[in-house]
Amino acid sequence: MISARPDRSLLAAAALLIGCLLPATCAAPPAPAAEAQAAAPADMEIALTPRRPTGEKVEAIDITLLIREPALQPGDTFLSMAIVRVMAPGALKHPETLVAEDAAGALPLTIEEDPVDPSDFRQDRRWIAARASQGDVTVRYTIEPRVITAATRPGPLIDTRTELTGFYGAGNTMLALPVSGWPREVALTWDLSELEPGARAASSLGEGNATASVTAQNLNNTFFMAGPLRSQPEDGSGPFVTYWMTPAAFDLDGAADWTRQAYDYFNSFFGASDTPFRIFMRTTERFQGGGGGGFNSFIFGTVDGEDRDPDEVRGLLAHEALHHFVRGYGDGGGAGGQQWYSEGVTNYYTVLLPYRAGLTSLDHYIDGFNGYAKSYYTNPQSNLSNAEVTRLFFSDGNAQIVPYNRGPLYIALLDAQIRAASGGELRVDNLIFDFLESGKDAADGVALWHDLVGIYLGEAGQAGFRDMMEGAPLDLPSDLFGPCFTAEDRMLQNFVIGFRPYKDEDGHTRAGPIVPGTPAEAAGIQRFDLIENPETLEAARDAAPGTPVTLTLQREGAAPFTITYTPWTPPRPGKQWVRTPVPEEDCNL
Repeated sequence: MISARPDRSLLAAAALLIGCLLPATCAAPPAPAAEAQAAAPADMEIALTPRRPTGEKVEAIDITLLIREPALQPGDTFLSMAIVRVMAPGALKHPETLVAEDAAGALPLTIEEDPVDPSDFRQDRRWIAARASQGDVTVRYTIEPRVITAATRPGPLIDTRTELTGFYGAGNTMLALPVSGWPREVALTWDLSELEPGARAASSLGEGNATASVTAQNLNNTFFMAGPLRSQPEDGSGPFVTYWMTPAAFDLDGAADWTRQAYDYFNSFFGASDTPFRIFMRTTERFQGGGGGGFNSFIFGTVDGEDRDPDEVRGLLAHEALHHFVRGYGDGGGAGGQQWYSEGVTNYYTVLLPYRAGLTSLDHYIDGFNGYAKSYYTNPQSNLSNAEVTRLFFSDGNAQIVPYNRGPLYIALLDAQIRAASGGELRVDNLIFDFLESGKDAADGVALWHDLVGIYLGEAGQAGFRDMMEGAPLDLPSDLFGPCFTAEDRMLQNFVIGFRPYKDEDGHTRAGPIVPGTPAEAAGIQRFDLIENPETLEAARDAAPGTPVTLTLQREGAAPFTITYTPWTPPRPGKQWVRTPVPEEDCNL
């Protein structure tokens, strides 16, 4: 097994060339800044005070911002906050109640709002100064947690909600932030006096009160959680902490501890990072979204009382922790057409690095890549170009998963090609390390990757990258994963229910949103259909591929009826890799 970052001494000349492709990397290093004579106050202070006037659930959160010397002029746009962000409503329900004051007294503000976005993707509200500000400005407003019903659509986990006697939310829906003056040194403080004794607070910035130098985007992508918090480790110390409130029905402690060990290995592999990483779990009565990345953090959702496969939870947490290291290129994170890289490399390492760390088995390793291959070969959209994947990402479920399966297989193919070209001396790891080091300053991440592939594999490697980006089928060799595995040609089918079952208020199983283009949609299953025989769906997962299932359904005002459909993709030719007699110590993974 590879236990540490590969030696890059053989790439010194290539690294020099790569660095000088980017003028900023060839400049002399800046002179060290003079040490501050005394700690300066934070540029902005944020105070959060959860309110429980009836002593039960959190009903409101008071927020106070102190912005130092914003130097506003009449007509300047001062603050901005989401009305809607990716289907999640902003938590400020009464924008006229936001008030500001400075050394001269009340600072009048006028409100400007974007037109309604029919897609509910983005709509913002802005506050504009009616006069020049004098000195520091204090802003006060109160937000309210979202009211959740059975009809609430699943979406990104950025809305503000209650859980037990606490709450959680994200800056995207909680914070009205200055539009200029970033980055800032921000000090966050909590007042938990109205919560139950022993209540704790944590955020992406740290446990309890915290200070950090951040951008507005960092703060919008910050998660906040306060209440009867539990954590792994219990005291919330260390560079990797998982937080939750509702006890899980699965082994969350074990999954969190496993992920912490994996994170330690990731740190060693990518080069030690002194930036802590935090995971937050929110629990809901029914499925309301899977997970989402934030600023040095990640949040995922689970359903109250729902058991989960330990491997599924570990894979989810490892994947999101790896995003912290893999990142995206430019300013777009994993969005804007970068999923081929951000999700492809992350999914590749989600399977590989835990195995290298001794946290998973060889069988688990190949099962992971065989899962990617099965999805790749059976997905009718696997040959979309990267541009088309980006265009359809939020509207076509099959297009959305392309980077998660084609991506890691392409990276595995690069690894096989680089190993062969270097006589086993180099890996795709080396290319990725160079991309991470140079990509921070690259104006065009795609062009940088193209140049790097040329350094490692010549024009053939560059042509392969261009072909992948255009959706050409991947030509995966039998020895893709080294001497311990060989490929077999098979007819493949993937299990696709076509919706996520959930429990309603009465404990009955119902169908969640129906995935367009799936057999479930073609059969006529509708969202909110009550499923009277949910055990049939569970049994179907273990049935032979292509086995139909008959569901007994009930809709409001109608008698029960049955629908028979085949929750499998059509058979398609593809490859799966099986074990060879080569000893594990010779696998060289």
